[in-house]
Amino acid sequence: MKLIRAEFENFRLLRHLKLDFSTDATCKLTVIRAENETGKTTILNGLQWALYGDDALPAKGQDYRLHPIDWDASDGRRVPIAVQVEFETTALRRSARGLIETKRQYRIIRSAFETLNGAKWERTPSTVRLFHLAETGSVPIEPPEAVIEEELPPELRDVFFTDGDRALSFIEATVSASTKRERVQKAIRSLLGLGVIEDALKHVKKAASEVNKAAKGIGSDTKLTQIATKLEQIDRDSTDLEEKIEDAKAQFAAFDEKLAALQKKIDAALIKGDREKLKRDIEQAEKQLKHIDSQRAAAGKEHADLFRGLALSRDLLGPVLEKGLAKLGELHDQGKIPNTTIPVLEDRLKGASCICGESLDPNDADGQRRRAHIRCLIDDSRKADGLQSQITDLYYGSRPLQPDQIADSERWLAEYSKVVERRDELEIMRDEQGKKLKALEAQLDDIPDTDIQGLRDTKRQYTDQRDRFNGNRARYETQLEGLRKERESLILQRDNLLREQKKGARILAELEVTQDVERVLRNSYERITNEELEKVSTLMNDIFLEMIGADPEQGAIIRRAVISKDFDIVVYGPNERTLNPDRDLNGASRRALTLAFILALTKVSEVEAPNVIDTPLGMMSGYVKKSVLRTAIRESSQLVLFLTRSEIADCEDILDAEAGRVITLTNPVHYPRMLVNDPRVDERTVLRCECNHRQECKQCQRRMDADTLLEMAS
Repeated sequence: MKLIRAEFENFRLLRHLKLDFSTDATCKLTVIRAENETGKTTILNGLQWALYGDDALPAKGQDYRLHPIDWDASDGRRVPIAVQVEFETTALRRSARGLIETKRQYRIIRSAFETLNGAKWERTPSTVRLFHLAETGSVPIEPPEAVIEEELPPELRDVFFTDGDRALSFIEATVSASTKRERVQKAIRSLLGLGVIEDALKHVKKAASEVNKAAKGIGSDTKLTQIATKLEQIDRDSTDLEEKIEDAKAQFAAFDEKLAALQKKIDAALIKGDREKLKRDIEQAEKQLKHIDSQRAAAGKEHADLFRGLALSRDLLGPVLEKGLAKLGELHDQGKIPNTTIPVLEDRLKGASCICGESLDPNDADGQRRRAHIRCLIDDSRKADGLQSQITDLYYGSRPLQPDQIADSERWLAEYSKVVERRDELEIMRDEQGKKLKALEAQLDDIPDTDIQGLRDTKRQYTDQRDRFNGNRARYETQLEGLRKERESLILQRDNLLREQKKGARILAELEVTQDVERVLRNSYERITNEELEKVSTLMNDIFLEMIGADPEQGAIIRRAVISKDFDIVVYGPNERTLNPDRDLNGASRRALTLAFILALTKVSEVEAPNVIDTPLGMMSGYVKKSVLRTAIRESSQLVLFLTRSEIADCEDILDAEAGRVITLTNPVHYPRMLVNDPRVDERTVLRCECNHRQECKQCQRRMDADTLLEMAS
């Protein structure tokens, strides 16, 4: 397939734009020179929309406006939108004379209407028409979908069209490993013709099912009929499960891509700030301020209490207390305090003997006499001067005032220092927390009103949906495996019963034929998968290493890149260590790896297909940029590149030799900041001129270029 030309009407910036592509077998490169905001990605999206419909649009067309954003309502609120693409297909068929090449040209037109209602709009379902461009004129093809799907398989969209800004379609980390494998596998299946073999296997399976039905009508064997009926049901259930598995895979991939797109929105919003998180941080800062204020109040109270406490009185009265405490100590040393006579005597009365050993038995006459004497002593002691009791109480009550009973940390000055230091710390904390709160409030004021929490809620919903489909897939695969085992057992029983029937030989022969054909097809599938996949892997590695200038013999960090049997694209470094493409490869190498895979796949499959690539040389310079450009031109059958002037820089000589067509696009809204001359166009649109990569005209001359010319003149 080759692209011939394309025409856009009211597709976003592309109000009226026509492009024609080089179909020359030698100069097969088309360059569309366009700066940022000049419609490169829009053209890529428009081409994909024309060929593949709404599913090819960002977010599958949901909330994706197609009409020009500055559409004048005076021109009508109903905006007609259309993209027309002409392409050529080549088919080869064998004959007695050898291979005969047949070329056919088609024109596909996809159109839709968007009705404006203020800032809102509604889009009608798109309509697609396909025409065969014959010598006699345009012949409509009805229905167009069958031919479109045959000539333009949806699985090849990522092969035909590559957005350089996300040139990691097959290796990017924003999607799961299984989704990346699915992308690689689908691309390989489509270009290597594995889909044809899969369709043939389905046909053989259907034929075997028909033969199995015939087994029910043989003889009167009830068991044979039961087994054949069970096999019919298993085949139906298996087909149903296979469809469910494919649907679960597709749904999983769809939600995986939605999650990737949603995460980009969240990341973009978080760069500016998370409004919800800031609100939570502000609430936390306010709570912290209240907590600090309560601590400050408590510290103030503690500070005031110091002037009413024992420690201050004790330290102030220290010299006076020292004399009184010394006198109390002398009395204690003399045994005059504490006054313990009465407690000791009362304690003796509780026993049957005195301290001296004499009897105090109340039943004994001497004991009674001695007990009476002790009671007299107790009474005499109670009648003694009360001063001794007061001195005893004073002695024991003054214990907390004894210098040797007070730790240094309990002295008033130490406690005062701690309280003051604590109050100072709290003041500093309060000041810092107040500044933090003001900064958060200022940051919140600067953030646009983006509902990050809503995006996160949606992300959780998408994640749940994706995981649910992944779980369904695992469950269906388990059920299918059980049916396959049961089917094998039933087939063995059925074949044994057929051998016992006279008419069973013909049925067995037909079943063996279907089994042989199935075996041949499966072997072919395995051979293509293994051998051709190995070819793609080898060529991809050669192209990739050539593009980035990595020579394993010279000790390059990147040693090789391969496609595993599980359809993973894996990069190896020294000592066979795997490199993560997203973390361990730079931007230029990641783009080169994706381009190498696409070019290798188309080369091995011998499919002539266009490679339309947006900003492929971004993030590249020097040797790598030139090498990627030369290699892509050599390996592609038709190459369409959207390049900025910075990408073209230092590659002019390559374009001189290889470009069959060069077109320059200009956005008039860039005047006067970036364009030298006023294009005199009031609306936002894309203008085309025939300037090549070395030329400029009044329309496309850019101010940077004019400044360069002035510097050269001076």
